[in-house]
Amino acid sequence: MNPNPTNAPVQPAVLPVVALVLGVLGFCFPPIFLIAIVLAIVSLVKASEPAYAARKTLAIITLVLGFVYVPVVGILAAIAIPNFIKFQARSKQSECKTNLKAAYFAQKSYFAEKDTYGSTAEEIGFSPEKRNRYTYRIGPESVILATQTTTPSQELEAGYPPGLIDLVGNHGECPDKCVVTMACAGNIDNDPFIDVWSISTSQRAINGEVVPPGVPFCEADDTRD
Repeated sequence: MNPNPTNAPVQPAVLPVVALVLGVLGFCFPPIFLIAIVLAIVSLVKASEPAYAARKTLAIITLVLGFVYVPVVGILAAIAIPNFIKFQARSKQSECKTNLKAAYFAQKSYFAEKDTYGSTAEEIGFSPEKRNRYTYRIGPESVILATQTTTPSQELEAGYPPGLIDLVGNHGECPDKCVVTMACAGNIDNDPFIDVWSISTSQRAINGEVVPPGVPFCEADDTRD
């Protein structure tokens, strides 16, 4: 005699379990969370059916995770976005440091041939890559303007700390007692502050810090403002 199918045990629905699993995974992969919420709502709509009633709690837990998810993501975004912007700004500083080192080695090569340092970028054969964010001062009258910036050149020039522009260029008697200093200035995060670096062929002491020859030094750090 065949058993009465109405007396067969009801198999709990799988949908609420899938919703919960996707809800947990959604913390790492946000698009999945939307699917989890939809599946949880469908499960609750069908909660009157025996198969779904057995796992109604799982659907409710998934929805609770949804209420937790939004503020958690907001807090993480509030922490991560400023740090990302600062990281991005610091990565832009590498343009200036790399180009100043290139200008330094160009000056050293020029000195090896001429027993003096060059006063212009053309003399030493220095040219930054295209779409540069920084202006570059090689000598008192030798300035390479920034091409990839919305900040006027006058504002970039005004960002140099007092006295730094006077140090730029070749000073002293060559070949034994001359020193050349070069600098750059740029706005890397579109705020009112300017990022400024310098490099010199001599060892310097700046604000109690010893800066070796050929090492770029940050005169004004735009990432800290």
